[in-house]
Amino acid sequence: MQKIARAQAFMQAGKPEAAIPIYRELAATFPAEPSLGVNLVIAQYKAGQFREAIVECRALLQRQPALFPALLFLGASHLSLGEASSAIQPLRQALAINPADPNARIMLADALFERHEWKEAAEQYTNASQTMPDNPRVWYGLHRSYAALAAECLARLEKEAPDSAEALAFSGAFEAERLQFSRAFRLYRSALARQPAFRGIHGKLAEIYELTGHADWAAAERAREPASACDSQSPECDFAAGSVEKAARAEAGTPSALYWQGLATQTLSQRAYARLQQLPASRERYEAAAELAERSARHREAATAWKQALVLSPADNGLRRRLALALCYSNDCGSALPLLKSLVAGAPSSAEFNYLCGLAFNSMGEPGNALPFLEAAVRLDGNLTPAHGALGEALLETGRPERAIPHLEAVLTGDDKGVRRYQLARALRAAGRQEQSLTMMRQYREIVARRAAEEKDEPRITPP
Repeated sequence: MQKIARAQAFMQAGKPEAAIPIYRELAATFPAEPSLGVNLVIAQYKAGQFREAIVECRALLQRQPALFPALLFLGASHLSLGEASSAIQPLRQALAINPADPNARIMLADALFERHEWKEAAEQYTNASQTMPDNPRVWYGLHRSYAALAAECLARLEKEAPDSAEALAFSGAFEAERLQFSRAFRLYRSALARQPAFRGIHGKLAEIYELTGHADWAAAERAREPASACDSQSPECDFAAGSVEKAARAEAGTPSALYWQGLATQTLSQRAYARLQQLPASRERYEAAAELAERSARHREAATAWKQALVLSPADNGLRRRLALALCYSNDCGSALPLLKSLVAGAPSSAEFNYLCGLAFNSMGEPGNALPFLEAAVRLDGNLTPAHGALGEALLETGRPERAIPHLEAVLTGDDKGVRRYQLARALRAAGRQEQSLTMMRQYREIVARRAAEEKDEPRITPP
């Protein structure tokens, strides 16, 4: 049929919007032919018309409840709209009809992840990895799911047994993963002080020695590791035997079991990350690298990785936002300014984009240019605390101390470095409120002194 050929040509040319009216007419003319309705749904989905696709999918399912493509695209459309809860059921149904479909399984895993159902998400990604071992989306999903499960184990330990050796040791494992070796060293030592026979911790300390250039200390530390005494079924014994997946799945009713389960999920996350980095360049590979760098406060590295991800998905505002944040956190907001201006232009009602744009101007010493963006940010979202601080700074630097005071006062709770207290002291002094200014300056000096003492007492890596 000539109309079908025209619609297919539009689809092949990457013009799904042009195909939609043709498929809509055909579907209305031949309602008994579900393939035409499916083609309409596919065109709507590819054109980003997700709400319209949902309506068409539901209409198709009323006539044919087990129509696989309608279930698949119903779930996919909900997922694209950020409606993971609504996506799960149709994707489960689609997968029940066609268990071998890779798209249905990965999308179901994605939806489960967004719903924080990380255990089942990991199971679905693992199943997908059997048939798609080179799909970066699978390994990225596995990496994130297991990382979330590991964080869940740590949260449980800190809540249920906060002073236990297991809680200290697993906190050390998280710090080591973030490359905070001195903190990890202190936590591992504290865990051993509470439980001298804690198996595996001497090995963890030896790894830190090796990573910090102390191979001789590492050998001495490893010699202290107690011999394994595993003769029972437990997460610890499973982990020691190399059955990491089994240890990750175990029921964890004690701090010891919870520690080993957490260590297993962390290990599986790291393995998935390593596999992802072995694959060819992909958006997922760079996203994972950027997120890992951010967890270690290596924001320049993160910015480089976000840039690489953007090369592969240049129109993705989520990636552009993450790049802008990474640049600002690396004290290079000025470089992010062109990007931020384009984000504000595309979403002028975004409080966050306006705030970041104003922050960039502040960092460049242009508070006058920052003001309209920061005022818009506060107007759009009065609870965006950082925007109040940046606005207070801009108002102070443009000679409006009275207006700056309430905004700076609004951010004192999170002022862990004392910067806003110093600015507030200046604003109060300029406004003639000398006594309050002196009080605020005293608080600022106390914070600076406390931070200096903390840095002086920062744990050092010492010999065994």
